[in-house]
Amino acid sequence: MRITARLLLAAVVALSVAAYACDDDDAPAPQATATGAAPYAATTATAAPAAVATAAPGPATFRVIGGKAEGAIDVEMFMPQDVRIREGDSIEWTASGIEGHTVTFGTEPQLQAIMAEYLQPDPQDPEQAVFNPEFAYRRGGNIVAGDGAYVNSGFFGIPVEQTYTLTFTKRGLYEYLCVVHPFMMRGSVAVEAPDAAVDSPEDVASRGAADFARYKAVAEAELASAKAVQRTHPAVGGARVHRVAVGLTTNFGQVAAFVPPELNITAGDTVIFENDDRNFHNVVFKGSRPEPPPGYTVYADPGGGGINVAMDKASARPAAPPPGGFDPATFLSSGSMGITMPRIVWRLTFTTPGRYAYTCTLHVFAGMGGVINVAAR
Repeated sequence: MRITARLLLAAVVALSVAAYACDDDDAPAPQATATGAAPYAATTATAAPAAVATAAPGPATFRVIGGKAEGAIDVEMFMPQDVRIREGDSIEWTASGIEGHTVTFGTEPQLQAIMAEYLQPDPQDPEQAVFNPEFAYRRGGNIVAGDGAYVNSGFFGIPVEQTYTLTFTKRGLYEYLCVVHPFMMRGSVAVEAPDAAVDSPEDVASRGAADFARYKAVAEAELASAKAVQRTHPAVGGARVHRVAVGLTTNFGQVAAFVPPELNITAGDTVIFENDDRNFHNVVFKGSRPEPPPGYTVYADPGGGGINVAMDKASARPAAPPPGGFDPATFLSSGSMGITMPRIVWRLTFTTPGRYAYTCTLHVFAGMGGVINVAAR
């Protein structure tokens, strides 16, 4: 990871945060407790059910989906996005994802300061980058008291589903976001008086489930559409060029998949891997190695605040084909791909027949892999 890439990433994310309007400079930032092993912004109105029940008197817990993945489909939204509760009520976010999520409350200056150092040199290995511990680890308490404090869940929902709970004790409108997916994944909590009539926790949970089903259907349609695209075309001297999509983005998240996942080509053909327009990926052929290199190095917070991850240099560095050519036993890597990374496309010309298996080591939880079968010409 080069420092210029880190600076560009910080600038891109900072622009997103600049558009994030906190409820009020004096509004609080909450936090909570995460259960489990450790712990982008197209706004879509949440459809309300035809008949809405109101919450029973007394404190209640409302459940919100804080991002959810099924296979390669990662829905990166809070579901429902906007929730209305009462003083004394709590919200429990449940997250599962292929990259993890955060629930982060803070004023714009607080968030800008964090985003300015979104990626930092890894103290244990400066050749690789680690995420800013101010959002990677849990920060703050578990009460929203209206004092403007920064409160953050830290990474949660990876590698297993986890929950995070906050209690709100002061009336106001609170906006929050996932720092991992700040361009889309935002929400709000409207806190009313203790005796206000608000939707029941069951209705809120039902809206969230309906949102997920709708967003997942969008991703499935995007994937089907991408698979239907003609990606093979004539090249020079009778050879062909084949384009492979490295991930897909939707208005509500991503599909961590290579499209098509399997190619049948002829020696002399060229494959062009094209990264999607928002996410980080890589293309790694492990060759004769027993396993591909790790995509991440995981660190536990000594203070018990969860985990942080570094983009492992073994996968972040490119490994180009040797001058003498390559075969299925050769280790190859695109290195990190994305708009702030060293490349967004990678081209390989295959001259030796065989079966070439590859993977994205950043999205192993999504099973993101592919195969290229090369036949003799």
